[in-house]
Amino acid sequence: MISADLSGKAGDELRAISERVIRISRLIHESSERLSIAVEGTFASDGGDPRVRLLSDALNVSRNADLELGRIYQAMQRTVNAAQNPVPGQDRPSLASHQTPSSPNNGFEHEREAMVTSIFNLEQQRDELETLSEIARTLNSTLEFDEVLSLVMDRVIQFVKAERGVLMLVNTSSGASEVTVARDKNANTIPVSAFSTAQISRNTIKKVIDSRQPLLTDDAQLDEGLKDNQSILVYGIRSIMCAPLIVRNSCIGAVYVDSRYNTRLFNKKHLELLLAFCNQAAIAIDNARLFADLNRAIRTVREDKQYMDNIFGSIANGVVTTNSAGVITTFNAAASIILRLHPNMALGKHYREAFKILPSRVGIIDALYNAQAQHEHGTLIKQAIDCKIPGRERDDIVSLNYYVSSLRDVQGTHIGMALVIDDQTELKRSEARARQVRGIFERYVHPSVVEQLIRDPMALNLGGETKEISVVFADIRGYTRLSENMRPEEVMHLINRYLKTMCDAIWEESGTLTAFQGDALMAIFNAPLAQPDHALRAVRAAWKMRMAVLAYHRSQPQEVQVSFGIGVNTGLATVGNVGAQERLQNYTAIGDAVNVASRLQNNVSDNDILINDTTFLQVQNKVHTGKPYALSVKNKSTPLTVRYLLGLP
Repeated sequence: MISADLSGKAGDELRAISERVIRISRLIHESSERLSIAVEGTFASDGGDPRVRLLSDALNVSRNADLELGRIYQAMQRTVNAAQNPVPGQDRPSLASHQTPSSPNNGFEHEREAMVTSIFNLEQQRDELETLSEIARTLNSTLEFDEVLSLVMDRVIQFVKAERGVLMLVNTSSGASEVTVARDKNANTIPVSAFSTAQISRNTIKKVIDSRQPLLTDDAQLDEGLKDNQSILVYGIRSIMCAPLIVRNSCIGAVYVDSRYNTRLFNKKHLELLLAFCNQAAIAIDNARLFADLNRAIRTVREDKQYMDNIFGSIANGVVTTNSAGVITTFNAAASIILRLHPNMALGKHYREAFKILPSRVGIIDALYNAQAQHEHGTLIKQAIDCKIPGRERDDIVSLNYYVSSLRDVQGTHIGMALVIDDQTELKRSEARARQVRGIFERYVHPSVVEQLIRDPMALNLGGETKEISVVFADIRGYTRLSENMRPEEVMHLINRYLKTMCDAIWEESGTLTAFQGDALMAIFNAPLAQPDHALRAVRAAWKMRMAVLAYHRSQPQEVQVSFGIGVNTGLATVGNVGAQERLQNYTAIGDAVNVASRLQNNVSDNDILINDTTFLQVQNKVHTGKPYALSVKNKSTPLTVRYLLGLP
């Protein structure tokens, strides 16, 4: 009776335990089904991702089931021990005598076998879930595209115990499928070129990508569906498994694994796991691709910014930009030079703070404020401001033009300001120098010489310099006789006609007229511009003067004709501006060379040209002269050696 009671109790307890195991197994199964459907997202470490939470729930259920099964197993052991080892004093039941096909002990054996099978399945499911979780963490540990691709292939080969694997991606530009990475079971990279002759079943991969359906064959050599794939037959491929990579409803490629040696290497469970893996891998690859695109975009932006910085740095105008808060974001080298502010004193600071050290007359703060407050969009042009900026050369007055823009986006939101500073100081100084040059020289030298002096102001030394020059003095004779027989205005008109004729000859040789003294004129060569052949120019000018005056004589009545005398000398003299500052000034030459030329003119016969030996030595092969003779002149202790100019070759 005791044995029957124990057996009945053991049977009831075993049945209750069996029901608990079945319920737990069902719970694990349902959780696994939900997991296989939901595992389409990235298994990042972010606990806020619902897919990660779902995975965690499934793993927790698996672990709890494992613990519960352990407790159930221990309870069953206690029941068996109680039935087989009764308490002393009680009758020991003979379990063996009751082991009929329908006895409780026989049911216990069946329940234990089912329980062991359930435990094995649960442990396998737990291992698979943990493997998927580990793969997810590994794939999402990096966003570097090439590294992600290698990790994908290494994990899938390890996961399904394949011989080798290939990952093909769809080219986003051409739409063609391309072998992107290939790896073997030892995590070695197989050169992509090794597959250029179809050593893998490309048609199989293309079929999977086009249909978006996975493919599994346990012996490709016997598979009727693959008999047309020559690569399978030629290269002896046995087991094949291929799954698409789908993300955001788009197939971006496929994962292909195979074995050339083993048949029945893969089964339906492997394919299910590969699909779950590919769901993770597709998002990891897509994220890595997006990250690579982002990096390329960032590099492009940086290159564009560097390009713009180079442009801003090279232009002569100052450029200052601010953001919407008024903080300076651009301050180029020209702005630093114009305002005498180091970029570190401006960049990253509010414009009021950066420019407060400048005199208020500079007006940059007001210009920026007005652009933001009063102008919706466009450019405000502020007239030139004349001011002093500490640190500028000689602390002179500088002239600045401001071009200020209030920057707004398409919605009209203020996003910043741009200020362009045009430094007009040097331009105005050049204009002032040009006016000064014109005021001094335009009446005395040819206009082309004036323009050359303006273009090259460094060639002009108005302060004075000592240099070798050639001097021409010309004097009209017979002025007194004309004054006696003609009205004053007629005399003045006649004299001016003669002088103009002489001036034209001087200008033809780029000479400089420095003085009119009554009915005489003075011209110099080699100043203000250097003229290496100045002696020859002076001689040619003198000869042209003589020929022009004689030609003019032939057109005039005998009674109004006058005579002239010309002297030419070469020597050192001081040239520069002479006269009262801010009053009448004249560019001229002073010195012994000028005095000698004047003495030669005083001693020459009518309508002739007398040249000193210093000039003759520089032009002797290019002129015809008379014989030299000695000429004593005032203030010279020794006579001069002079010659009459008879002509030019």
